[in-house]
Amino acid sequence: MRSGSTIAVLALVVGSFLLDPGPANAQHMMDNAVFHYSVLDVDATRVNEEMSSRWDAAGWVGTDFDRLWWSTNGEGVDRELESAEVELLYGRYVRTFWDVVVGYRQRIEPVSQGYLTFGLMGLAPYWFEVALMGAVSHRGAPSLQLEAENDLFVSQRLIVTVGGELDWLITDDDGFDLPSGVGAAEVGLRARYEIRRKFAPYLDLTWERVPQARIPITGGGEASGFRLGAGLRLIY
Repeated sequence: MRSGSTIAVLALVVGSFLLDPGPANAQHMMDNAVFHYSVLDVDATRVNEEMSSRWDAAGWVGTDFDRLWWSTNGEGVDRELESAEVELLYGRYVRTFWDVVVGYRQRIEPVSQGYLTFGLMGLAPYWFEVALMGAVSHRGAPSLQLEAENDLFVSQRLIVTVGGELDWLITDDDGFDLPSGVGAAEVGLRARYEIRRKFAPYLDLTWERVPQARIPITGGGEASGFRLGAGLRLIY
């Protein structure tokens, strides 16, 4: 599919949400009080006799109608930074459980590259948290990203999260020397035990696919494989 057609399809999806705000009484149930939420996941594992650690943090601050979203994630191997990025988005309520967002993402490592990002974030049927995002790099390369996850409550304290992420490169990405098509992909299971809701250790098993062309940039590694890690979740 051509890049213009794909971006147009995403724009139509966003537009359908804008034209259908949901139940008529939804906005009467909301107010302009300012709230905030932040979550931080940090974990570590040992691969090929090297210690690998990563972080994934995200949050928002704002009202029921307007929010400022932020996120950052990255990974280090033996105290050397392998990957890192930060993102800042403005989100606007468009219908129950859904926001339209637009903002900027900056990839710091392994190659510095900025992206204009936009899309939808919300709660899909069966309680899946979903984000469908489009991005255009500062070199003009468009891409799509889909993320989804769902919490399955084994008990009030033990929760198993299933989720995944898929990147689709609409055109070649010269910044990372990547061809168009399916880029990075990840699916996984995570079991966390909430000692308190804001403090939960976890174990996770993840299968990751990294595009072959990216490997020389990051210094080597497998194109795909499993990762077993142990970590901690903190909520503020």
